[in-house]
Amino acid sequence: MVRSLCLAVALLASASSLPALAESRTFSVTEGTNFSAMLSPDGSRIAIDLQGDLRILPAGGGAAKIVPGLTEARLPSWSPDGTLLAFQQYLGGYWHVFVVRPDGTGLRQITFGAADDREPVWAPDGKSLLFSSDRAGNFDVWRVGLDRSSPIQLTTAPQDEIYPALSPDGARLAFVAEAEGERGRVLKVQDAGGSVRTVASAPTEMALPAWSVDGKSIAYIEYKGGSLGTKGASSLRVVDLGKGASATDTAKGEDVFVGRPQWSKDGGLLYTADGKIKRGRPGSAKVIPFTAEFTVTPAPDYVRKVHDFTSTAAKQAKGILNPVVSPDGKQVAFAALGDLWLLTIGDPKPVRLTNDPFVDIEPAWSPDGGKLAYTSDRRGVGTMDLYVRDVASGKEERLTETVESVASPVFSPDGQRIALTALASDDWHANFPYVLDLKTKVLRKIHGWTFKPSVVSWSSDGEALNYVVLANKSHRFRHGFNEIFNVPLDGSSPKYLTPTSGKSLGIRAKNGGIYSPDGRHMAFVEDGVLWTVATNPHGGFIATPRRMTNDLADQPSWAGDSKSIVYQSADVLKRIWLDDARIEDIPLNLEWSNAIPQGRKVVHAGRLFDGVNLAYRDNVDIIIDNNVITAVEPHQAGRTGAQLIDASKKVVVPGMFENHIHNFIINGEQTGRIALSFGVTSIREPGAEPSEGLEAKEAWASGRRAGPRLFTTGLIEGPRLYYPMSLPVNSMPALELELERAKRLDYDFIKTYERLDNAYLKRSTEAAHEMGIPITSHDLYPATTYGVDAIEHLATSDRIIVSDRLSVGGKIYDDVMQLYRQSNIMVVPTAQGYNPLVGSYYLQRQGRAFRDVKQLKLLAPRVLASRYLKAAIDAQGLVDPDLGVAVPSPVTRLKQAGVVTPPGTDTSFFNLGFGIVGELQYYVDQGFTPAEALKSATYQSAQLNKVEDRLGSIAAGKLADMVIVDGDPLANVMDVLNVDQVIKDGRVFTFEQLAAGAQLGKAQ
Repeated sequence: MVRSLCLAVALLASASSLPALAESRTFSVTEGTNFSAMLSPDGSRIAIDLQGDLRILPAGGGAAKIVPGLTEARLPSWSPDGTLLAFQQYLGGYWHVFVVRPDGTGLRQITFGAADDREPVWAPDGKSLLFSSDRAGNFDVWRVGLDRSSPIQLTTAPQDEIYPALSPDGARLAFVAEAEGERGRVLKVQDAGGSVRTVASAPTEMALPAWSVDGKSIAYIEYKGGSLGTKGASSLRVVDLGKGASATDTAKGEDVFVGRPQWSKDGGLLYTADGKIKRGRPGSAKVIPFTAEFTVTPAPDYVRKVHDFTSTAAKQAKGILNPVVSPDGKQVAFAALGDLWLLTIGDPKPVRLTNDPFVDIEPAWSPDGGKLAYTSDRRGVGTMDLYVRDVASGKEERLTETVESVASPVFSPDGQRIALTALASDDWHANFPYVLDLKTKVLRKIHGWTFKPSVVSWSSDGEALNYVVLANKSHRFRHGFNEIFNVPLDGSSPKYLTPTSGKSLGIRAKNGGIYSPDGRHMAFVEDGVLWTVATNPHGGFIATPRRMTNDLADQPSWAGDSKSIVYQSADVLKRIWLDDARIEDIPLNLEWSNAIPQGRKVVHAGRLFDGVNLAYRDNVDIIIDNNVITAVEPHQAGRTGAQLIDASKKVVVPGMFENHIHNFIINGEQTGRIALSFGVTSIREPGAEPSEGLEAKEAWASGRRAGPRLFTTGLIEGPRLYYPMSLPVNSMPALELELERAKRLDYDFIKTYERLDNAYLKRSTEAAHEMGIPITSHDLYPATTYGVDAIEHLATSDRIIVSDRLSVGGKIYDDVMQLYRQSNIMVVPTAQGYNPLVGSYYLQRQGRAFRDVKQLKLLAPRVLASRYLKAAIDAQGLVDPDLGVAVPSPVTRLKQAGVVTPPGTDTSFFNLGFGIVGELQYYVDQGFTPAEALKSATYQSAQLNKVEDRLGSIAAGKLADMVIVDGDPLANVMDVLNVDQVIKDGRVFTFEQLAAGAQLGKAQ
């Protein structure tokens, strides 16, 4: 039963005051998801870690009471005497081992440092704890005393060794390790003499071994996540150490959770499965009932940001990319609005160097200042090539004509070579470093691939390349640090360098570690600000880094005399001198305006789906003045004074939203036209390099390139990260800088990511609502106590072992469903549409073929030939996605509970547009009507983006975003593929125009 607690407070008069808190809701649940349960030594109590809350309940069942004072606590372990609980707690961006009394008193942190310390278990004597940690590199098993003395490393293999468990007599150590030379896991036992033997193996994942009371057997969890057409599965297994045999100990159909099992003296097991705590042997185990109380706070009714969609007033460009100072320190080249620009310092009006509807980016000066290298897709085949421009004459030469796109060119110190990277179409993560000899025009690959490195910095002697790359900590988790990767050109071994151990350098997609021309310093970004560090001739660091700024800094570039650095500070350019750290602003006045067509248009719709009502309206006229719908009326023949668009034999639907996609600028101008060709007129991009996202937003809105409207943000992340656009945050002051960036760059929403500390998520939520914008997260709880607006994906394991929102078997339980429903949070499921095989399967089921989808003609040859699309086009490996999900599916259950699920795909350029169509058909297969599915992609998507007053439906006062299609999408939702014309912001695009090429990118 729900009881409401009114926590609404009046706004203060100050403009900076917080929005009024929404009404909180308290409710009880009787099921949990992927939680652990541990019985106390005296058998009287059970500790569980439900949704990261440590709770205690009676052994026979009952109310599970929270242990107070903790944040995110997982994997509880009772001390042998039952007086303490050890657990891992997420704090400051890392997991640490803590102990606490069951009543919440005596909380003590046992491990410290910039490492993940996980899965603590007690030694039998109660004086020390074992845990796994990556503090020495990969994960190993460690021991620490309760006196918090220095931890002792117990295993040292190069493979990850995790999930320790000591035998009852303390003589043997069990742990899980990576299988050597192959996929899978092995369970190992190390005796007191140090000898190690493998006692069980699995081609999948193994977790959380537990010794039997007599020390003769070990129970553990084996599991494998689901994939397209294949359900995930988990089981409780037991290995008899005497017989050396492992057997499944799971009842048929049991959804076993990834929590540590626990033996009883009678040979039974305490474990969690099917949302419940169970005790006994699987198949005959008894359920121990529990209730747990949660309180959530829905997002407040904050004053929303005002979007300027209708004025033609000049706006200052904020999407400034790749600013780089000339060697003489007098000019700055940069990219914006799709073109290259040259700014003379002191004159705020830049000069346009290129003028075309393509993507011209990444300028780089030759050492003598006479040339600019840059990349562009001007060849018109969807590939970025390398160009060199003579600054004085404007003469240009294209230097590459590769299949793959190239990026990030930088001249060598002698000006005879250019370093760059090439993107692999078969794996968008993979970027290979090359050097181009300008005399021979030969490209030489320098090293293997890295995941989207930064722009290169040459060593001053030209003998090595230096990139910021992702330096993974272990194989177990994908997160790591942004560090310098030094690659000698003579083929000798590369090495990692970092000016500050245990900290990531700034946004990898934006910032390198840039060495000064004289080789004596390196400039870098960390904690959002600019630093320098003294270097030796080989690039090594020889002094403590020096903080140069207190304001935001990105994209540092050195003047040729190595005396000053030009950098970007959110929406402005600045210069700082190395000697006295004085800073000056560099005025820049570059403006753009909305490209709004003038005049009246009348669309005669044979049938209209307006995005709100679930049935057609027949034979209506949609009247558009400039870019706004002014009326929707019964059809009137003979209208004059307007452009008439005859859709009398067609269906008109609102323009669709793609709510989760990552559109990297290296994919060129084609992405905008592709989106429109599929009827996608709005994109929400939850994770972009901020300036890159703004460049696309401004180029599309200004008409420089054809494309949808874009709702963009950054990606606020903790100290460890993965993606190149992540903004690493190491401290609360660093977070405040990122929130300042969000405000200055006028974000449309805030996205927080996997490793961000809960306190930082709470502050980000407050700041977002102060700015009038929504916030979305990968975290459900405690995010729903802070008032977040939305959550991405059905499941994310993030920093925990497996998701606590969806079981390995793909099921949603009562705790998760109630948290969704009671918090009013919107969920972007990214359920199946990410994979083009899904849409291809649905087409085949209807007697159609993906290869005949006309939008494919807009895709670049490199994309069509990639592994992402080729199998789908050839109809190879098609499978019903329903085979890989639980029944009822999570999407079905969310619909039944009234949770709004605006669609997104978490795809990139290779499935843009088509992915949404596949996702909508999946919705229909899960119980949506076609009209309900379309409403989710239109009106409900506008609600997600807080723009339902202007977008998402076809009605008077709304912006003129709509799609004209053949067929009957309310009978077959995939008929939205049959795009005839698209109207975005009042501008009409026929399909043939979109397919004709980039020239549509020019403002009309």
